Amino acid sequence: MPEFLMIPKATTLTFLGRAGSGKDTQGDFLRKRQDLSRASEISTGDIFREFAKKESLLGKKTKEVLDAGKRQPDWFAFAVWLFGFGEAVKGEEILLSTGSPRSLREAKLIDEALEFLGRPKAIAIFINVDRNEAKKRLLLRARYDDKEGEIERRLDWFDTDVFPAVSYYKEGGRLIEVNGNLSPEEVSKELENKIESYFSNK
Repeated sequence: MPEFLMIPKATTLTFLGRAGSGKDTQGDFLRKRQDLSRASEISTGDIFREFAKKESLLGKKTKEVLDAGKRQPDWFAFAVWLFGFGEAVKGEEILLSTGSPRSLREAKLIDEALEFLGRPKAIAIFINVDRNEAKKRLLLRARYDDKEGEIERRLDWFDTDVFPAVSYYKEGGRLIEVNGNLSPEEVSKELENKIESYFSNK
């Protein structure tokens, strides 16, 4: 096992990127690190898809929004993230979060929650894949909500809604950006190097 800088306890790493950028894949790679092998995880996208299977009013509305390729409202997305946090985090574990935030407002709410809970503000990992590459990957993936019209709308709302959150983290000096157009292995290597660089300067 090569020597590497240990990521501090109670760190929250949140993955941002267009649909199809490989956020879950890179999370899997990172968990091979010794200091992340026992990290807690939240995937708000997975939670939404579970909600969408339910016959409740909220479940039906969740499915309707997913099928339309739209973004769930901020209050719901934050509530889902907070529920996931409550289930996953017991103390000072490192947290890997995917699928949130999906807006600037949500990013600020997550930071407020973390501060209230005595944890540092989140650090964002931005997997920057261009729109055409993201669309190609999503069409190949062929998940039930990966229809072409819905894909276009999801890519649109990344540009209009999610990207301001990326800028928020960048302006706060809490952004680690990697080139998501590379192969998964190349992205993982670049991410590893940039994580090392980021924490060595703290």
